[in-house]
Amino acid sequence: MPSSAHETPIELVRLDPSLPDWVQTLLGDDTPAFDQARLYDPNVRPRTYQADAMVLLCGPDGRPVRAVVFEVQRGRDPEKLASWKLYVGHLEREFAIKASLVVFFPDPAVAAWYGRQIEQDTASGAQLRPRFGTPSDVPAIVDEEVAAAWPARMLLSAMCHLTDADVDVMFPALLAALVTLEPDAKIFYHNVTVARLTEAARARWEEFLMTTAVGKRYYDDMLNEVDARAEARGEARGEARGEARSVLLVLESRGVSVPAALRERILATADAGQLDLWLRHAATATTVEDVVQD
Repeated sequence: MPSSAHETPIELVRLDPSLPDWVQTLLGDDTPAFDQARLYDPNVRPRTYQADAMVLLCGPDGRPVRAVVFEVQRGRDPEKLASWKLYVGHLEREFAIKASLVVFFPDPAVAAWYGRQIEQDTASGAQLRPRFGTPSDVPAIVDEEVAAAWPARMLLSAMCHLTDADVDVMFPALLAALVTLEPDAKIFYHNVTVARLTEAARARWEEFLMTTAVGKRYYDDMLNEVDARAEARGEARGEARGEARSVLLVLESRGVSVPAALRERILATADAGQLDLWLRHAATATTVEDVVQD
């Protein structure tokens, strides 16, 4: 089942497609240079298998020079070995380039299990040579300039070190990364980093923000953005409830009886389009069932 531990690293690849290449270099590969990185459709056909992320690393002319399949694996699934071979083979056949496989494991024990599976996979004609990464392979980034230039790297680093006793040393760099993001991304990555700190560490984070002008602005912007979203949701709920009352008022004025269960259903509906349709039906319906029919 997808989870933040699985989905968030993949979202970071969408934020910065060069991230898998960086992880690969952390794992010891001397990877050739490239000029740009772009995502590639992760679906492998004719029967559809979908990789978590496929990245094409391109030269100055935009043509792919190599590729990376990036997977986040949380559990044990022997069938994944065959899928990974398929992903790599598809890219190499499609673009006539070399493709590498980088798998990130939030749990080192799962990485060790897959390592044993690959060692035992001696009968297959296609041998896997992936790079496995775990949180311990990702360094704690503390350089603010690096964090601002490569926010996806900083955010992955932060997620790998949230429980470190000295996590506070990363606070300036984490702030430098977060302030570069658009509001939607800022709230999302705040929730998967800062919000997952221990209560004591989160309190220290807020104290840190108040010691810098950038931190105070960030804190105020976050609160204002959250408040604005809550207000917008409240206004939408208020408008929907008002339209739901209009539906009931029209039915009441026409003498149409509304049982308690259907009254609650109408009042609980937040879909403005649905309520508008029900309001039109209410003007001519002879029973409330005629109003709320599918």
